[in-house]
Amino acid sequence: MFSRTLNRAAAAVGISMLVVTAGGGATAVAQTTVQPQAVQGGVVRGGADGSPRTLMCPPEENVLSGGFTLSAPEGRRLGAVPADLVESHPTVDATGWVIAVRKGLAPDGRDRHADHGDPADLTIWLVCTQGENTPGG
Repeated sequence: MFSRTLNRAAAAVGISMLVVTAGGGATAVAQTTVQPQAVQGGVVRGGADGSPRTLMCPPEENVLSGGFTLSAPEGRRLGAVPADLVESHPTVDATGWVIAVRKGLAPDGRDRHADHGDPADLTIWLVCTQGENTPGG
């Protein structure tokens, strides 16, 4: 009889723990979180020249991360030498991202006098908070 009562009590405690744990998980999901949004900058022609370029988040938002893409103008292609990422970091107040990258275009075989070191085009991408100016705050 004692073991049957003990088993029932243990089962009741187990079910209670399951309900409490599941309830806590549902509550955590229901909390509001920061919804990030991607922000794409315009194409900077010749922007992969190693100079720092900055893209800012919309007003009242902070940056979560940043990145870039490189491209070549129509009729050209990217050079074989890998890109050199000089700097990639948030601005001091975390409202934008600074990128400096070097990447050249492949020589243009049609024009002997063309510059072989022409920089590639640069596009900066950001992930910003949406509707909250401080992540997690």
